[in-house]
Amino acid sequence: MNAALANQKASSDALVQVRGLRTRIGAKMIFDGLDLEVPRGGITAIMGPSGTGKTTLLRHLTGQLRPDAGNVIVDGEDVAGLSRRALFSLRERIGFLFQNSALLTDFNVFENVAFPLRQHAKLPEELVRNIVLTKLQAVGLRGAARLMPAELSGGMARRVALARAIVFDPMLILYDEPFVGLDPIALNQVLRLIRTLNKTLGITSILVAHELAAIRQVADRVYLIANGKLVAQGAPDELVHQDSPWTRQFFGGEADGPVPFQYPAPDYATELGFAGRHS
Repeated sequence: MNAALANQKASSDALVQVRGLRTRIGAKMIFDGLDLEVPRGGITAIMGPSGTGKTTLLRHLTGQLRPDAGNVIVDGEDVAGLSRRALFSLRERIGFLFQNSALLTDFNVFENVAFPLRQHAKLPEELVRNIVLTKLQAVGLRGAARLMPAELSGGMARRVALARAIVFDPMLILYDEPFVGLDPIALNQVLRLIRTLNKTLGITSILVAHELAAIRQVADRVYLIANGKLVAQGAPDELVHQDSPWTRQFFGGEADGPVPFQYPAPDYATELGFAGRHS
């Protein structure tokens, strides 16, 4: 990392900084000079049309994917330049809530939450038990410790996954579509947990989501990504009222706009064989 970038990093209160990110997967350009910052201690939402790379951005933050150009800096560390050992150390400070909860179906709730501890820390069994029960208590499911994943509702499974995500007391939690498939009660429970954990534990949270109503309740800031770039940003209520083609289409649910309804294709008449015909 060059000196200018290092100085910029040192003077910022951002936990995450993305600078000039360029990523191509196959023939598709996912990011084309993406820039954004995530402040420490806040809840930041990443939104955008399907296929614009929101989950891909999370993969960059955890070092699962390296950029073709640019920098992804997490807690002062340039992720792409980390050694294997340093990258694993960084990942232990990041919690991840998967879209489908990704619970281990052969383990009960207690063992699902304990799994990261057993894999990455050599702790006495009594300490493992106390940590796991503390995290389950935080999400309101200590009484469900012996249930199997098949016995859980969708909302309960999401809360177990959140308990697992915070088992190492991370500095950062990444939520990939945390509201998908939840009924209104479960949704409000998850929203409450995100807000409460962020405040009481001092965690920084990044949410990838499409549900604007939920985002307006929980997020401090929203970044709207499209066509590989940042096209709008601001507080949720401000962003909704921004008068730009991107915000009008995305938040208004318009079928056509900057994101076209028609996928790029050859001329329609030519492809049907009508071109050049005369009546």
